[in-house]
Amino acid sequence: MALPAALLTAVERHSCFTGCYRSESEVQVCIDPAQALVPTVPVCCSDCLNFHPAALVSLLPLGMTSYALANALTVHVRSLRGYKWATGGYHTAGTGFWLNAAYYGNGLFLVDAARNRNARTDVDMLIEAFQHGIIQPEDPRMLDPALYTSELAYINMSRPILPVRNKQDLLASPQRSATPRQGFSRVSIVEFQPLAVAAPFASAPPAKPAKSAPPPRELKPGDTCPTCGAAVMERPLFSGTFVGCLC
Repeated sequence: MALPAALLTAVERHSCFTGCYRSESEVQVCIDPAQALVPTVPVCCSDCLNFHPAALVSLLPLGMTSYALANALTVHVRSLRGYKWATGGYHTAGTGFWLNAAYYGNGLFLVDAARNRNARTDVDMLIEAFQHGIIQPEDPRMLDPALYTSELAYINMSRPILPVRNKQDLLASPQRSATPRQGFSRVSIVEFQPLAVAAPFASAPPAKPAKSAPPPRELKPGDTCPTCGAAVMERPLFSGTFVGCLC
């Protein structure tokens, strides 16, 4: 039994960037005043904590819990948006911290740790998540903050930005803004430089083929040869004659 199409459409169109969901307690709802309350399985967006999609138990695969539904929706959105991994929400490791992050591969991350209300940067919090094993670094050098660059942006993921091969693909998208906008999530576009893929340069227009030289003009008796300067005329051979110059 597949997940309801309306539920998948709702999470695909939700604009928060990680697409991560967490479980919530079962909720009983009234869908018919003449009927008993109906159980639903709700989940919550880990980014904003304000989006709470749910589905009727009767519309879900048998025995599906809120935890399993949250995981299934997270995997679905992660695949749709082309992330290698994504994480969101509050993490209890260490002293506890907030981190929303997604990774495209090739050293390119989207990171938001602003909810921590401390002086540490988004890159600092990404590295802390690596250090506590919340996410695994693709390269051991990813623990060095000096190897990153970061640019603040605002992104709306109500539809996926595809394809994303490098930072320039994100910067060029109409779903990215340099300033705050309604429906756009704050995010740092973070690049780990040793793995970052350079944006392709615009290819130069192909060179025009050189014009071929016109075929040499056929010389007639009385003409002057442009190469040797001799007149074209009948000339003797060892036996017989020929018409030509001295070339």
